[in-house]
Amino acid sequence: MFPKFFFSCCSKPQLPSPISYLPSPTAAAVPPASSLQPTSLIVTVTLFLFFLTLSSALAEPSVETLLQEARLHPTAHPITLSAQIRGAEHPLPLVLKIEKNQIEYQLHHPEESIILKLGSTTSSLCEKIDGKIQRMDDKKRYQEIRNTGVTYDDLSLGFLYWPHPRLLGTVTLRGQKSSLIELTTELDQKNLNNPYRSVHLWIDQCNGAPLRMEGFNQQNQLIKRFEIVSAQKIDDLWMLKEMRIESFDPETQKVIQRRYLEIARK
Repeated sequence: MFPKFFFSCCSKPQLPSPISYLPSPTAAAVPPASSLQPTSLIVTVTLFLFFLTLSSALAEPSVETLLQEARLHPTAHPITLSAQIRGAEHPLPLVLKIEKNQIEYQLHHPEESIILKLGSTTSSLCEKIDGKIQRMDDKKRYQEIRNTGVTYDDLSLGFLYWPHPRLLGTVTLRGQKSSLIELTTELDQKNLNNPYRSVHLWIDQCNGAPLRMEGFNQQNQLIKRFEIVSAQKIDDLWMLKEMRIESFDPETQKVIQRRYLEIARK
């Protein structure tokens, strides 16, 4: 999802990469792409897209402190990254341009430009049409992006600003102590299309980096998981190298779609 969430800039970090490598599941465990039904997710891919800032966490941070650490912050200097989302019949290439207070996602054939604007208390998702930037309408916001298993709303980071977050406690995830946070939202006229009632977020207590995000529907059934597989260092910044994106059948809890987001320096 994706902040430090993960956008803080970190020169000459003093800690090692917080992400351990995970084995990729075998392809046989997932049905063919033609049978998969994508599910939209307000848990954003951007949560895991970028820089995993390596600052020391407080011994007993409040949930507000943890979320503040996890929200996106612009980098101190512009950077352009190439990426692809693979797992479907054809990989989808894209370009990520990071500038002050915004991230631009560029897709080609056809040309498309999606812009995430970052604020201190919220974020907004926009698109560039005929050279003009305008807010994305709700109808498009929840649509899947070109058979990737990722929706436009996945880029918004909106769940990080949901009111009344709750710290569920300390858990161990992949051998690392993590703070588990639950974020919930009320279904109202502003988010009728939102498939999520709640989001669970795991944050590494050592460095504040996100490790996993899960989205649950109105019946509290798991329907999407984003998880970092590995990280890399580019220009003295720790950032995502590979992330796994899984969609679940809410009734059987079996994986029905699996995609991978891979990032590299352009």
